[in-house]
Amino acid sequence: MCAADGIFYPGYDPSQNKKDNKNKKGNKNEDIDIILPSVEVQIGAHTTECKKTLVVFIGGAADSFFKPLLNKVFGKYEFNYGRGENRLQDVCYSEHGGGKVVALMKKWFDAKQKIVLVGHSWGGHRVICLAEENPDITIELLVTLDPVSWSKNGKQAKPKNVKRWLNVYVDYKTASWWRSDNLIARIGGPWEECQNADKNMIINKDINGNNIDFGHADAGFMFELTRVIYEVIKL
Repeated sequence: MCAADGIFYPGYDPSQNKKDNKNKKGNKNEDIDIILPSVEVQIGAHTTECKKTLVVFIGGAADSFFKPLLNKVFGKYEFNYGRGENRLQDVCYSEHGGGKVVALMKKWFDAKQKIVLVGHSWGGHRVICLAEENPDITIELLVTLDPVSWSKNGKQAKPKNVKRWLNVYVDYKTASWWRSDNLIARIGGPWEECQNADKNMIINKDINGNNIDFGHADAGFMFELTRVIYEVIKL
């Protein structure tokens, strides 16, 4: 079991963790500082039914601290599409260990539900690994947001059980050197363009090829400005 294995199970409302989210109203326009709850806190407070598409967000190595995916992507998406009985999808979040995700994937797949994996930074590496390590589970959509790792790179093969792979990346040849997030990504081994992805999108260039100061920590912009969010919503 990996140490970085905290999780939000599908159907659990992060604002229910009152001790860690006190004085937070939960309005969708607020930038709520989401704190990972214990598994015990979530007992009886998350869904055990597999009636909707399972969307799993997996953060990078320090995401539970800096929270570029936890707050800027998962938090907003869960609030809008993953809450209550009328939720659009079953939405969950995992730290990059991902050990608790496999059981969910198997359960939702056995219930004939679609599965979407979204990973940022080291989490991009982990979603690839989760697909590779579970070849009997079909992944409807796999999204990597500026994936990073030493053991894999831009030549990473598309797992055979993945129907579609979308990759959003930072072009580090032109990305700002002064940004600490870009420095960390460069040390970690950015994949950048993935030759076997179905679609690659650069976040730090506009349609005319002009540089934009977006970097590794801008997971929210990667997910929304590229319209990847709509690819996830429609499943």
